[in-house]
Amino acid sequence: MHINEVFCVLKDCLSKKDGSFEVKPYNDGLCFISDFVVLRNHKEFAYVKFDEKGKMDKKSMNIHEEKMGTAAFFIVVNDTDAFIPEDLPCTVYPRNTRGPIRCGTDTLLQTLTGFKFKGLDPIGISDLSQFFEKTYSSLIRGRMKTFFDSLREAKTADEIIEDFGSYFMFRPEYEALFFQSLLGSASGMPKKICRYTSLASAFRTLKEKRQSMCNVVCMNDKTETDYAKRFLGQAMPSSNLLSRWSARTVDDGDDSLYFLLSGSRMTKKDDLGMWRMYGDDTRGVSLRYEVNEPLPEGFCLAKVSYAKKDAHAELTYLASKLCKALKGRSFEVSHLHSWLHFFKPEEYAMEEEVRLLYAMDKSQAMKGNKLDWILNEQNGIIAPLVSFPVDKNNNAFPLVLSGVVLGPNLPESDVNAKQLSLMIQHNRIKTTDNFEITKSSIDSYRK
Repeated sequence: MHINEVFCVLKDCLSKKDGSFEVKPYNDGLCFISDFVVLRNHKEFAYVKFDEKGKMDKKSMNIHEEKMGTAAFFIVVNDTDAFIPEDLPCTVYPRNTRGPIRCGTDTLLQTLTGFKFKGLDPIGISDLSQFFEKTYSSLIRGRMKTFFDSLREAKTADEIIEDFGSYFMFRPEYEALFFQSLLGSASGMPKKICRYTSLASAFRTLKEKRQSMCNVVCMNDKTETDYAKRFLGQAMPSSNLLSRWSARTVDDGDDSLYFLLSGSRMTKKDDLGMWRMYGDDTRGVSLRYEVNEPLPEGFCLAKVSYAKKDAHAELTYLASKLCKALKGRSFEVSHLHSWLHFFKPEEYAMEEEVRLLYAMDKSQAMKGNKLDWILNEQNGIIAPLVSFPVDKNNNAFPLVLSGVVLGPNLPESDVNAKQLSLMIQHNRIKTTDNFEITKSSIDSYRK
């Protein structure tokens, strides 16, 4: 029979019976020989090989269980002499288990969902500590110290991770602490940021009483959507991480659903280079914000990590964990695609960027209740825009305005300082108690 017929049979016996399953073509010989991947709730659940000649065994399939990601099974489907194939013989190899299970495609769904993994050694706190503390980078060891300490201080491993049998993930608070530490904020997310923009842009925000966030596809960095992903692929040439990733559904990595607001660390609060690049060549403003915690659902805020001389220690460390297994389970990251937007090439390091990222739920995007569309005249890209109210009556934005700094060469700065103050009061823009409008201390740049 033809492999396309096998594909149809698999869809009939899995995805048509249970909507949480999806069967997709897959071909990656790096880690195992397979023709299809079965997804369950958008994560790898099983890999499938069609064995037309009936001669394949586990050894010849080159299965590396520690590189199977979230998948719990490897399935071999055999051919049949039936003129119209309906029930194909299958051999199911559960991950980390010696004995195979024989069944047919008619009962494959029940076999997979009913299987109970037994005898796996539990993951303990000491196992987690050793797994994550293993690194040759003194930079990473120092930066991750707070995170490492938090692992050892936990009472049980269950506080730290969720164990799914074939893989494990951090619980949300530990995932956030892991990446905040990796990105250079051992104490957690930054508490204050500054953001350079034009007076026209700031005026529009105050007038509309809404803060816009741009889609990642129209950022000025062309590598914005794939830099970290490509780096991980190069750092793990013998891993199938990227092909596994691309096999998943669009929900796990559709850049049209990710939006950014870029700021900088407060060390850049009055910086001539930033004024020239992002503050309308010194004629704009610098908005200062304090972070309102906890962040609403869908938001994350962190410093950006930059490469150094074609090396990126933070991504190399992350890659070393994503391609290893701990007691037979792969390490997976629930919101990996979101966090990868916080890694950039070396040439942008002078910006000392702090990013606010919003990952829009696909159902919200389809409703369109928060979306607008723009044509970016600078780069000619059509892209969605998402905005949030910033007034006192209806504030849904995690950054609270704490100050406005007028650029060194902002026209009519005295008049505009008073008008901005009145506008903020009149439109009831939410500000901190210590809000103030000041002027840049830079006076050396020619108008």
